[in-house]
Amino acid sequence: MREELATSILPHPLFLVVLWLHTEVEPPASQWATAVEQLVKARRQRGLGVDRVRSMVITDGGAPNPAQRVQIARDLHEGRPTKLAVLTLALSHPVKRGIATALSWVNPSIRFYQPTQFGDALAYLDLPDQGGAIQHEYQRLNARLNHLVRTLDLVSF
Repeated sequence: MREELATSILPHPLFLVVLWLHTEVEPPASQWATAVEQLVKARRQRGLGVDRVRSMVITDGGAPNPAQRVQIARDLHEGRPTKLAVLTLALSHPVKRGIATALSWVNPSIRFYQPTQFGDALAYLDLPDQGGAIQHEYQRLNARLNHLVRTLDLVSF
């Protein structure tokens, strides 16, 4: 099965910085479950509360399905809002806008950005000085996905 998402945790002294990279395909259940389990384990090992999770997603349109949204809200975010910035071009599609709306119901702290608004996304996540490290990690993740995520080429790192 082809990988449709890749995740990474960026070292940071204050936050659990979670980077997600999605292709245009919804993440398969097994890939999603594995990613969420790894992130929950990392947060607990570092002893960080949910308020210390900062997530950035770059996606070609792939997004969690309803069951996956429930899983991440319950397991990683413990039912509380966490800062999440999504960079995508997919919001011009009505179905994807609907998914974005549903995500904001589950997590009112989610924000959506165009790829050219990378700096704004960093500022929202309280990570304004992490651009270089995040760029490097996203390039590594995209190589892992065989450079399938085209939106990454449009991000204004």
